[in-house]
Amino acid sequence: MLMLNEKSCIDCNEFEFNKHSEEIDELMERLMELEDYDCVVLQKYIDLAHKDKEIQVMDTNLWDIYELIEYADFKNGVDILLDDEGFLNLSVYGQSYKLAGKDHFINSIFKIIPRDEDWNFLNISDFILRGKPVKFSEKQLGRKKKSTIELLNQCREKVDRNYPGKKGDKKKELGEER
Repeated sequence: MLMLNEKSCIDCNEFEFNKHSEEIDELMERLMELEDYDCVVLQKYIDLAHKDKEIQVMDTNLWDIYELIEYADFKNGVDILLDDEGFLNLSVYGQSYKLAGKDHFINSIFKIIPRDEDWNFLNISDFILRGKPVKFSEKQLGRKKKSTIELLNQCREKVDRNYPGKKGDKKKELGEER
């Protein structure tokens, strides 16, 4: 994974944390230049105490992704990363706990997978890194290794059933109450 922040929020001192927050704000502003794509979101806990929790599948819009962290404990900050599939990931750090005499943070990853109306998954990494146009994700092409895309296509009906899209609904404007 490629970290889009200069440094993880966990390793920042108070002055570096302000810069970290500015980096996140800049990235969020950059995302606002894109269409407000529908997104499938996978939430997975990766810390020791919670790593066996089932992956949660959610639906949101690209412009609303930062609101996802309110769904989780984000007491100790958020890092933004790009994974090897070209999808945006929010690594959210919550409260600390002790396990086997060691300190740990509750840590969950939100994998943001933008899609078009035909469920074509979109790779926005080139836009984020180089300002290039959004393209279809290569991971939805035929591969032997089971990718995130294949897993999502298998659970597509579940997402549609749990989060039915509201065709024709007016999208909220930037800054409008959600």
